[in-house]
Amino acid sequence: MKNRSIFLAAAAASLATAAPVVCEAGAQGGLKPKALVVMLDGMRADAVENASAENIRMLRDGRWQSGYKCAWTLCANTILDAPTVSGPNHVSIATGVTFAKHGVSGNGKNVCDFAKWPSWLKRVVDARPGTKALFMFSWEWDKSICPSPDVKFLHLADDDSSRTMPEVLASPDAPDAVMWYIDRPDHAGHGFGYYPYSFEYLRAVYHSDRSIGAALKAIASRPTFAEEDWLVIVTADHGGYLKSHGMMHGQATTIPLLVSGRGVPQGRIPGTPRNYDVAPTVLKHFGVDFSGMYLDGKVVGCEVEAGTCRPLSDALAAYLPFDGGVAKNMVAGGPALEIADGKTASLQNGGLAAGCLGVSAGANGGAVLKGSENLVFENGSDFAFTVWVRMSEKEKGDPLVFSNKDWRSGKNAGLALIASKFFGEKAMRQKEPGVAFNIGLEGGGRNDLGPYGIERGEWVFYAATLDRLGVLRFYQGGRDGNLYMMSENTAGAAVSSGLPFRIGQDGTGKYRFGFSGRIDDLALWTRTLPHEDVRRIYEAGRKGVPLSELLKD
Repeated sequence: MKNRSIFLAAAAASLATAAPVVCEAGAQGGLKPKALVVMLDGMRADAVENASAENIRMLRDGRWQSGYKCAWTLCANTILDAPTVSGPNHVSIATGVTFAKHGVSGNGKNVCDFAKWPSWLKRVVDARPGTKALFMFSWEWDKSICPSPDVKFLHLADDDSSRTMPEVLASPDAPDAVMWYIDRPDHAGHGFGYYPYSFEYLRAVYHSDRSIGAALKAIASRPTFAEEDWLVIVTADHGGYLKSHGMMHGQATTIPLLVSGRGVPQGRIPGTPRNYDVAPTVLKHFGVDFSGMYLDGKVVGCEVEAGTCRPLSDALAAYLPFDGGVAKNMVAGGPALEIADGKTASLQNGGLAAGCLGVSAGANGGAVLKGSENLVFENGSDFAFTVWVRMSEKEKGDPLVFSNKDWRSGKNAGLALIASKFFGEKAMRQKEPGVAFNIGLEGGGRNDLGPYGIERGEWVFYAATLDRLGVLRFYQGGRDGNLYMMSENTAGAAVSSGLPFRIGQDGTGKYRFGFSGRIDDLALWTRTLPHEDVRRIYEAGRKGVPLSELLKD
């Protein structure tokens, strides 16, 4: 690859899921419970790492204050039974229930019975008389969310609330329970684009992060801080794609969730928690019994994944660097690579080490990993692959870069990296096809994540991983230096199809559309890869360092 220059992480081992670390949720003994919940509108989960968000990352890494740790994930989801717009998700974050109960299906469609489904702020005040609660927001519609005379509502523009919130939190008479809505990322995303990040979107994230940092500084400056147990939660109502929120799955629904507190363990929250888990989590912190409230959310932040070190070479089934004109699997004893007939696939120049596999648009052939149909995946379905792809200008239909499924139906078992799939302008507000990922489910279902934009003529990084809890992550790393990520729960994934993995074709080798681009540095694991290793592989590749060098560590 040309002109890849980015920091290459020094870490050499990966983390695999082991026994979780568990704590007892709730305020620590003798300390006064306090809570700040921050709702960032339109905050993509991947922006936490790619944008300038030092205060959020400080919180995430457990570096905010001594004694405070953080349980976090970049694989949280929105509610899935209503459109990915602000209104339904704001209500769900506040109440802990989804559309099926609160009935808010869109912006301006407030039909909720808030006497039956009050906000967590109201529930805390009811359970703990004398508690002071505040909801500060910049979107006027939010004044209709769970109105209550027991909760102070304060409508201020983002700039004004950024100045006011630190003053409120530093005050001796500060509220005990605070929910704070910040609109900046969503406003910039609609105007200039969420993905690929626009300058305006990144700037909005930066200013939002500074506002959060000022609020955290104000909390820590309180004379009574040592006597208080603050629970700080940061999440979002949805993500975004181009200048819209995107589809119900993938770009729009993948959001961050961070839970910081004195009694919280440090690490990643397992699975795919939801933004409506916020309400029960805060209620638990204040010692409120919600067992009879029929909430849909659950307490998060009291369990994190533990890890054991695993080298990148562990459970590596195939590695195809295509260096020096050699087309072979570099993993001893792994599936053998066979190029069909020399016409549909050939070695060419231009990859990480001046070599790559070029695949023509013929309907048959491609390159097959013979014997890969017999691979045994950890936990029955854990997998990971990484690859660099250079899309052609000639793609037709929906050809596959890498797949082991019969692509006549996306419901068939197996997985597929789709080079060019059109999602429809109505659904995605896009006029061009995108790169997507598909996996079949047991029982004949399917899951699709995407799309990502196509950067034709550029070397672009793609990866997908699935873990034992069904967390599917799909990545793109492009010329802008950002590693984009979306995720979703994919229970019951059917990874093994009985067909071998092929490059440039589906598992049968006979799909009517063949891939006509180039691929390089392809690797397949029979286990999941942690997020940190995927990023490390991408960053190395941008510097021109192939996976083979990382495998030496």
